[in-house]
Amino acid sequence: MKTRLERCFEKNLPRYLEEWKALLRFPSISAEPAREKDCRACAGWMVRHLKGMGFKAQLISTGSKPLVFAERKGLAGAPVVLFYGHYDVQPEGPAGEWRSPPYEPQLRNGRIYARGANDDKGQLMSQLKGMDAVLELGIPHPTIKVILEGEEESGSRGIARVLPGLRRLVKADILMVCDTGMVAPGLPAITMGLRGVISLTATLRGPERELHSGIHGGRAPNPATAMARIVSTLHKNDGSVAVKGFYAGVKAPLKNERELANRTPFSASEYRRKTGVPPVAGEQQFTPVERVGFRPCLEVNGIRSGYTGSGLKTIIPAAATLKLSARLVPGQDPKKCLDKIVRHLRKHVPAGMTLEISERSVSGGAFSLHANSVTVKRARRVLRAMSGRDPALVWEGASVPIVPLLGRFAGAEPLLVGFGSEDDRIHAVNESFSIEQFRFGYLYAALLLADIGENGDAKALDYFRAGR
Repeated sequence: MKTRLERCFEKNLPRYLEEWKALLRFPSISAEPAREKDCRACAGWMVRHLKGMGFKAQLISTGSKPLVFAERKGLAGAPVVLFYGHYDVQPEGPAGEWRSPPYEPQLRNGRIYARGANDDKGQLMSQLKGMDAVLELGIPHPTIKVILEGEEESGSRGIARVLPGLRRLVKADILMVCDTGMVAPGLPAITMGLRGVISLTATLRGPERELHSGIHGGRAPNPATAMARIVSTLHKNDGSVAVKGFYAGVKAPLKNERELANRTPFSASEYRRKTGVPPVAGEQQFTPVERVGFRPCLEVNGIRSGYTGSGLKTIIPAAATLKLSARLVPGQDPKKCLDKIVRHLRKHVPAGMTLEISERSVSGGAFSLHANSVTVKRARRVLRAMSGRDPALVWEGASVPIVPLLGRFAGAEPLLVGFGSEDDRIHAVNESFSIEQFRFGYLYAALLLADIGENGDAKALDYFRAGR
């Protein structure tokens, strides 16, 4: 099977490259209103492309950027696959720093350079071409659904707005997501979990205006000092979060999960070299890998108050503003956690001041896969056959809010496997994606679909729907 697919890849590579380049030429920047027509043109191109692959494809209106939805019927009784990606990209950044124009893709030294070369146009196109090969070679396959959004880089507002009405359309068993990376060159990874995220902005107000610190110092309450004291109450000395009830619902990782997670290569010295600091924050009873993968955290994102320019301005500030965010793990209720943090802040407001919460955001919950999941076992088997190496299992600390949301409405188990690397420079100038990475994505998608077609059993996913 792998040999047949590799031959198909070599035969069709010139066509694959031209199709990939055609997609990259759209400056589909969702965050820039001036690029609205480009985003819609890109979505229309994707519909035509999927129709050319034999899918029934359509645009779905969202009130903002349209969704691309497509379906190709397959074997009855096999798990239905829903493939998710996004056709929008980040702004290109300083044009003068690009070696070649960001929307005129160039092939140099085995890599395609362009904005979106990896994120996400290269990744999604590589896996769509794997599907294309399965169809071309007549390999038995499950029903495949494709959903591509145009606002992943700017908040996923459109898809979140319409998903409740798309339950029947997106219903599936496995949610394939192709927007992640490998842990090392040639070493694929399965993302076993993502943390949820909540955030808020709080302003502590004191005097009605800035006051002279000589005349009023020692008499008027100082919002900057008070905010510093409030922030100091958020964590205990052992690094844990001190907010009452914050850890409600948090479960300890299973022994085998901790063992699997800690197999992921991690070097404290390398971390310090890359970031400038040692990995010493957080709950010290957990390893750095476990702290990010299995534990929630509460972080100060910014504090602003008073005068910070050159020289002196001896004042007592009128206000101090704090931005906080928390990353959550499965079992935590995002809204309840946010309410608990707000109560904690209000509890510590000193006399003579008021606290104003101007922004509250619940962007999405967390999800985690079980290491014994049928889908995970299948993906491990496919990746091992594809690369000759046992893939890493990675519990990520970051958040992709649309993934658990889409998985919930589709009733599908998320399966995040991508082939990005640090060398790709996503979101930066001179973004690229190598032909070899493209080949990995192609082989993975094709082999996974072939495996489901041969060994699929939708009943094997009942444990997931039962919430286990």
